[in-house]
Amino acid sequence: MPAKLRKWYQLFIAFGTMTVVGVIALALRVISLGLLTHFNRKYLVAGTSKLILQLLGIKLILPDQKIFPKEPCFYTFNHNSSLDLFALTAMGFTNARFLLSEKTLKIIPLTIMALSIGVMYIPQKHHKKRRIRFFEKTEKMILKRKVSVFGSSEGVHQHKHGIAPFNRGVYHMATITRVPVVLLFIDIPEESNPLNSYRSFKNGLIRIECIGILDTVNWAIEDIDKNKEIAREIFVKKFNETFHTNIS
Repeated sequence: MPAKLRKWYQLFIAFGTMTVVGVIALALRVISLGLLTHFNRKYLVAGTSKLILQLLGIKLILPDQKIFPKEPCFYTFNHNSSLDLFALTAMGFTNARFLLSEKTLKIIPLTIMALSIGVMYIPQKHHKKRRIRFFEKTEKMILKRKVSVFGSSEGVHQHKHGIAPFNRGVYHMATITRVPVVLLFIDIPEESNPLNSYRSFKNGLIRIECIGILDTVNWAIEDIDKNKEIAREIFVKKFNETFHTNIS
């Protein structure tokens, strides 16, 4: 089979699998009134994410979850690939909510699977009032329900081989809630990174590493910009060491 045709076949199988499992998982969540959401996160969606990456020819290496704090955390990561979400959900965290941009709602199979694990959708930046209300609501949820949250520091941007500027929103949230900020570095070699596309991927490896845990107990609102830049510098240093380059 020609390489191009094989990639389209892999993509068709991957999205078909995502749709079927997503429908089943969403039905389970609805029928159980949310009681099976943890089951979806740990087994159905985590297993499907691993399978999809395998179908796309991607090997995944995940960190040992024993290294993470037991209490609720804010997990943040570099986000420059359309494959990142599959790698992160493959970790199978149960008491955690993922933050996704409303921009992704147009990808129907992804949305179905996301809804089955209770993904929360962030309004885009041009919806300022709704975006502010969203973060306020999320902060209250973290404090009340004691859940962890996964969110990209870079937010919506054109993917590239590098580390994009960080947004303030997630660091404001971490400052208010005082939960530790866990820095996850997603290592995808440039040659196998499809960036914004799901069609231009090549066989390769994705490795997720924990590169730091920041204590937010003494963080103050006026230091948000300083703290987000401290976090970004850690990611930039790791990126430069990993790919033997020099970005800033």
